Amino acid sequence: MAARGNRCYRGRMATASDVRWPLREIIARLEKADGRPAPFRATDPFEMVLWESCAYLVDDERRTRVFDRLKKATGNDPGRIAAMNPGALAEVIAADGGMRPPMRAEKLQRAADIVLDVGREKLRKLCHTDPGSARRVLKKFHGIADPGADKILMVAGGLKTLGLESNGLRVLRRLGFGQDYTDYSKSYRSVAAAVEPELPDDRGWLIRAHLLLRRHGQTLCKTSVPKCGECPLSARCPSASGTRHLDSM
Repeated sequence: MAARGNRCYRGRMATASDVRWPLREIIARLEKADGRPAPFRATDPFEMVLWESCAYLVDDERRTRVFDRLKKATGNDPGRIAAMNPGALAEVIAADGGMRPPMRAEKLQRAADIVLDVGREKLRKLCHTDPGSARRVLKKFHGIADPGADKILMVAGGLKTLGLESNGLRVLRRLGFGQDYTDYSKSYRSVAAAVEPELPDDRGWLIRAHLLLRRHGQTLCKTSVPKCGECPLSARCPSASGTRHLDSM
């Protein structure tokens, strides 16, 4: 959803940065409106990969049930996952996990093989101290591109970023950060670059901001029918429905 056209603001043409609040205030308003978000279910780099791979196109509640069954069956130990019969592993993650359990089981075993090759403790250390090397390892996992790698590095404390997924990216783009491109990776990089100057050196804040933006995109700032009338950010959102005069804000 693109920002609306130019508007006059104190004798000049308005831009998105004239309209929106600073990032810190955006996050504060989301937290005030909705409360603190639930924390990540997984914070270990390998477990975060398992979280993404164990289910496909399901909500967090269903994914949690699948993840918990996997953990109960394997302890999320890469050696046990790699050695498990593929059919038995697929059965563990079948219920609630979405389509193609055998494909998901194969992804889990590939991920386990990578971690066994690199070393789980070494991966943890790289994610905290050497994000460049860690990124190269993380992108070997099926389905982990730059946004997923950034999220893992953010949680590990190795990178100052929001690690945005699609919902959070959509929220910030509608608020005027970055540019829209047909190439998702370009849009992601554009928004990440736009917010970078406003990011604090506070890992806890970054994680909370990521989760709040994600939740806001899931519940109000939806793809096709955003609920702008219920949004705590709509007064200064250049993409919100309705007409507002900037000088009256």
